[in-house]
Amino acid sequence: MRSVVYAFIFLVISVSTSVADYNRSKDWFYDLEWPERIRVQHLLVFTGDYVAIVDGAFGKHTYNALTSFQKHRDFQQDGVLASNQMQVLERDGLDLVNRLGFEIRKDAAAGLSLGIPVKLFEPPSPTRRGSRWRAYDGSIELETLAVPHDETAYGDLFKRLSKSRQGRTIDYKKLRNDFFVVSGEQDGRDFYLRVMKTSGDSRGFSLAWESKHAVFMDRVAVAMSNSLDYYDGGTDAPLETVTSTPGLQPQSLEENGNLPAASGPDVTTQEPAELSTGSGYFVTAQGHIGTNAHVAGNCASLEVPGHGPARLVRADPVNDLAVIQLAGAHAESFARFRANQPIARGEQVFVLGYPFAQIFDSNLNFTLGTVSSLAGVKGDIRHFMISAPVQPGNSGGPVLDRTGALIGTVVSRLDKIKTLQLAGDFPENINFAIRGQLMSTFMESLGLAPSYNTITSIKTPTRIDEEAARYTVQILCRN
Repeated sequence: MRSVVYAFIFLVISVSTSVADYNRSKDWFYDLEWPERIRVQHLLVFTGDYVAIVDGAFGKHTYNALTSFQKHRDFQQDGVLASNQMQVLERDGLDLVNRLGFEIRKDAAAGLSLGIPVKLFEPPSPTRRGSRWRAYDGSIELETLAVPHDETAYGDLFKRLSKSRQGRTIDYKKLRNDFFVVSGEQDGRDFYLRVMKTSGDSRGFSLAWESKHAVFMDRVAVAMSNSLDYYDGGTDAPLETVTSTPGLQPQSLEENGNLPAASGPDVTTQEPAELSTGSGYFVTAQGHIGTNAHVAGNCASLEVPGHGPARLVRADPVNDLAVIQLAGAHAESFARFRANQPIARGEQVFVLGYPFAQIFDSNLNFTLGTVSSLAGVKGDIRHFMISAPVQPGNSGGPVLDRTGALIGTVVSRLDKIKTLQLAGDFPENINFAIRGQLMSTFMESLGLAPSYNTITSIKTPTRIDEEAARYTVQILCRN
């Protein structure tokens, strides 16, 4: 009997806590402006936590998505996203958006606009009812369509498309007055289709993919469904890129809609001037900064936010290294290289940099991981592989060991789209750094004296972050 009483008390406390968390989450969510609520739901779609209509309204689906997101990232599961959690949501949600090239496209032939993962597809081709996109290997297919009511009525179209038959099974179907959704499997492929009703026709899309892509295509299907809208620009209007996913435009846009800064050397803004960003670290008290050649080696002007203009001292494009120097020629703190001890597979490392500048602006990012391989692509011994997350804008940043000594310079991450094409799946946490010895040797060739770390005691991650933040910088390259 006593155990039953305890169980009852525990149940009451748990339910009360759950209700209180739900209400706090609801209050937090509705304190956001409506566009921001839409944005949060869109991002949760791309993290795989939200599978529902993006409407800016709070309910069990939104609450469950928020707590699921928190659970998967070891945050307290209360449905309230603190500022650091919002940054993680931005980073993780937009990572898939950028990897897939998810953009809103206007399809005049079918009379609609929708988000499309353009990096996955070859150029579209016209069909009798709309347009068709295919992946290079045919493993993913997308087709838009418009069916006049006098050819097939809206209700009849739903019955036909939601019927199971040989080789086709239906897992989910939903019919409403204004749209219907059907998903399932056909001929060994997953499929998802959404069709909306207009006064004269039924317009929508069908998406099919091989099961090996399910880890991200399930999210893409939901995102596409939520992006679907009408477009009555006329049948002669060409297909064109409009903007990013609804609700996912990068934060802090200028009045003219241009991004204030790009996220990395491979992402640039075109108007009014080309601007790319990367990371670097002071290596001398005279204001010398180490970075990548692809970050600073070909710029009309260089600037280090918070420090002022800089000039290129020299770039080494073969090893992808560069040294620049502040016009003020002074630095209070600088990195110290690890002496003698070789890099070991499995050792813990720390990465600092300024990823996704269009989202985080000038916010320094600190991540940790391990050395997962002692060589790079095709056994390149100049590089080593790390599991610490690396994003556009991290290039040129320092890689540190547990004593705070510099052991490498971030250089790249494995191209996920090309890997998808070659291997059929996205790689996770496969990133590369240039060995620190190459940077110290490069400095010596310029007549600069590298400093070495003489401390052998292990420091806490917080201490390493605090010290490295003093010498890690963002680099702006303008052309």
